[in-house]
Amino acid sequence: MNNFATNPLDRQSELTELGQKALSGSSLTDLYLDAIALMSHHLPVEDCSLWQVLSDSNTLRLVAKQKATLLGEATDIDSRGYRWLQALMQTGQTAVISGQSEQLPLTQPQLISGLCIPIPGTDRPLGLLEILTPEPQNWSQEDLRFGACVAQVLATAIQRKRSETLLQTQTQILEHVATGQGLDAILSSLCLLIESQSPGTVCSILLRDAHKQELLMGAGPSLSSEVAAAFDHLLIAENAGSCGTAAFRGKAVYVEDTQRDPVWADFREFAQQHNIRACWSTPFFSQSGDLLGTFALSHQVPCFPTAHHLNIIKTATHLASIAMEGHRTAEELKQKALFDTLTGLPSRDYFYEQLQRKLQQVQRQQLEGYSRQPALNHFAILFLDVDHFKLVNDSLGHSVGDQLLVAIAQQLKESLRPQDLLARLGGDEFAILLDGVVNHQQAHKIVQRIQRSLAKPLKLKQQEVFTSVSMGITHSTSLYQHPEELLRDADTAMYRAKAHGRGSYVVFDEKMHRQVRSRLWLGNSLRYAIKAIDQGQNPFQLYYQPIFCLRQQQLVGFEALLRWHHPQQGLISPEKFIPVAEETGLIIPLGQWVLEAACQQLSAWEQQFSVPLTMSINVSSQQFLQPNFVKSVESLLQSHRLAGQHLKLEITETVLMESTHYVTDRLEQLQNLGISLSLDDFGTGYSSLNYLYNLPINTLKIDRSFVWGIGQGQDQIVKTIIALAHGLEMNVVAEGIETIEQMQYLHTLGCELGQGYWFARPLEPAAAQQVIAARSHPASLSLPIAE
Repeated sequence: MNNFATNPLDRQSELTELGQKALSGSSLTDLYLDAIALMSHHLPVEDCSLWQVLSDSNTLRLVAKQKATLLGEATDIDSRGYRWLQALMQTGQTAVISGQSEQLPLTQPQLISGLCIPIPGTDRPLGLLEILTPEPQNWSQEDLRFGACVAQVLATAIQRKRSETLLQTQTQILEHVATGQGLDAILSSLCLLIESQSPGTVCSILLRDAHKQELLMGAGPSLSSEVAAAFDHLLIAENAGSCGTAAFRGKAVYVEDTQRDPVWADFREFAQQHNIRACWSTPFFSQSGDLLGTFALSHQVPCFPTAHHLNIIKTATHLASIAMEGHRTAEELKQKALFDTLTGLPSRDYFYEQLQRKLQQVQRQQLEGYSRQPALNHFAILFLDVDHFKLVNDSLGHSVGDQLLVAIAQQLKESLRPQDLLARLGGDEFAILLDGVVNHQQAHKIVQRIQRSLAKPLKLKQQEVFTSVSMGITHSTSLYQHPEELLRDADTAMYRAKAHGRGSYVVFDEKMHRQVRSRLWLGNSLRYAIKAIDQGQNPFQLYYQPIFCLRQQQLVGFEALLRWHHPQQGLISPEKFIPVAEETGLIIPLGQWVLEAACQQLSAWEQQFSVPLTMSINVSSQQFLQPNFVKSVESLLQSHRLAGQHLKLEITETVLMESTHYVTDRLEQLQNLGISLSLDDFGTGYSSLNYLYNLPINTLKIDRSFVWGIGQGQDQIVKTIIALAHGLEMNVVAEGIETIEQMQYLHTLGCELGQGYWFARPLEPAAAQQVIAARSHPASLSLPIAE
């Protein structure tokens, strides 16, 4: 029995304190030093060292020591050179160091007595705690249990730190994907993060060639240039190394020793030259099951993966898949933003961009006084609309209508000069930038060429279709500063051309502009309508569209939708008056009325039914940016006795693009009130990916256009949006659900909530009230809820 007895209560108390530090998030280095100090306090320790087992399960690295500060490179020991260490690593049993045995100290060989206590792991020790004493000791069972308890606390801390680090890796990579970073940078970051969590490993990612049965070098920041070059264009085949074989088999290949395993038979000399002794490769796939590439970890000594390695590999392959899918989706979104998928023509966004450049060029030339080449300073815009296109769609079907648009696009391209730019703006609308057009006569010649080309019948599905286009023309002048102004006036001229009869064209002039500005009337009418609210003659009404939990098929809340009943025009669509309200600033008082009316209705329903419901309310960017907006919302909650958790505010990408500290602070203030924040129509704005991760958003709302595209090429975008939301710990609402197939598909992807005509159209308050009343009795609910 040793004579270094201490109070068992003190041991237990300090051991408990060490355990609390392990759970509190202290750094491992601090915890190691605290553990060494604890052992030194309660055992006759001359020196104490802590060794970490590296990724190859054989190499020990000195990470903490009592007697000396660790400086420079850490000391490494290969446990395979010590039979007693190998036995300890396999059995996990504490070894007694004494001069009469083969167990010799790993440090300070002059001290020949002590203990070597393994830090337990799932299948192999995580490290060793070496205790050295000045003279041989007769260790008591209590001493051994105490050492084992300290080792168990360290094991808990190491495993907890591993889990935290792996989660941080996942968060970082998902943020990189969300912010649109390049694929090369994302995959390289993933490799480096994984290597930092598994010391002694070298990580590489190979990507499948889209055209050949080969793997291409995707990322390997720690590989030598020779190894990276050898891995590039690696054949996908049996016995083509770990990666080529894993890609060929479609399952993991864990090679413990490259000098013995047959899959490395053709590469053994190369592996020996570059010190690759173990290589574990796992293929990763797209959500549709297509091979995307392989993820591999290699070591300089023969070894087999532990449970920790398998967890790392599983996470890494999942993140690599998301990165690849996100890259593909971003490219698809970018392509979709710049080019029309039906006709292959440039899109509205691309046309705007080129028109903006042309305007800037003209303005710059005017400022510099370039007048020797007047053609460079002039251009014209044609705005085209297909005459009676709706009639073709209704009579011959949408597929024929699509064929007609493709045929018209081809005819238009053949009628233009090489320097002209043709774009499809959407629907049956096209725009043309006529570069270098100085006067009406030059534009007139091109218009006539277009008219002659379209005068010929087009054959669509064995039917001849005659068509024409109405055109509006705007010429560049110094008055135009923005692309929207040119297109607006060309659009105005086009509508005047339609009034003249099909196949006509009109050149825009200011008089026409003043005559046809119907939006002015709409703006004035809207102003009077808002004034009528204060006079007790409110022409506005809120409808409520139910929102359902897709998993439980249960009502969870409503979205408040605004309607305007005009005394002469009847029901005016929000798509018409909301843009006018935003242009005129009337959206601010109108939005405030919507907030008040929706909160009042929610309060009334809560008092009547005592059921937890949420109310989603759209908030415009102008309304959101008002200085008193947060206070006004807080006041509404207090006056109607509503909990913030029952209110959801839906913002658009316009707010995200104002991503300043001011906006972020405002969003956080709303969240502090318990209010949930939802990003409306997600996916329709490409740049939202660049701002999303910076802002405290709770919910992504998938735009109806993507939901309607399920089964028609939009599936991958929907999958990526849901995966992105869940990766950023957000939930998802899908709007525009119209079929049971859409609902079931979204449910299988993990989408939590949905709304749309499949469940219910927007309802008047009385009808919405009936839905709430029937919530506890689904059988009495007349809505077409899917089984």
